[in-house]
Amino acid sequence: MESLYHETNSLLQQTHFDLGTLEGMRNESDAQKIFQNIYERLKQIDGNCERLDVFVSKEPPHRRRTVKYKVDQLKFDCHSLQSTVDSMHMRMTSKWRAIAEREELLTQRFRPNDTTHVPIEEYELFFHDRLHSSHNAVDELISHGSAILEQIRLQGIGLRGIKRKVLDIGQTLGLSSTTLQMMERRLSGDWIIFYVGCMAFIVSMYVFYRFWKS
Repeated sequence: MESLYHETNSLLQQTHFDLGTLEGMRNESDAQKIFQNIYERLKQIDGNCERLDVFVSKEPPHRRRTVKYKVDQLKFDCHSLQSTVDSMHMRMTSKWRAIAEREELLTQRFRPNDTTHVPIEEYELFFHDRLHSSHNAVDELISHGSAILEQIRLQGIGLRGIKRKVLDIGQTLGLSSTTLQMMERRLSGDWIIFYVGCMAFIVSMYVFYRFWKS
């Protein structure tokens, strides 16, 4: 099992290396060959993970939990890598298509006496795809910002609970009211910083959205 685990981990590292190589490639034919090798390697990794699951079920009870954690982490890395490869393949395919269409337009020759015909439909379709991609990027940015705000809100709820606990502990320990007031003012100051940070984040998101839209 250990040899299969290390072999699978090595395949993952090799795939990460190939992705780094693809980032700087300009030749579509060579890049597609590398993508084909990557997808074949991912299929092999997926098969290895299934075999590792079988080995985990045969491990002694005192080792099974530790081994299962390692295999689950390996499977998670495999799924994340699969998503990264698919995203990069789509992005590079779109880039190659745009380059090919631009070169086709630049090399197209027109004669004065001939009827000029420009493939407007294809250009509009390409423009629509790029616009749709931009909208998706903005939607992802807004979704990410909403998630951050939700996390900040949950942290604020946690801070309120901490404030109540601190005041209760202070009263239990017999701290003076002056000390408790100082602590409460400090917490109030933290809340002010928290709200200012939220407002600054919202304003920056709005400014970025207006800049993107323009």
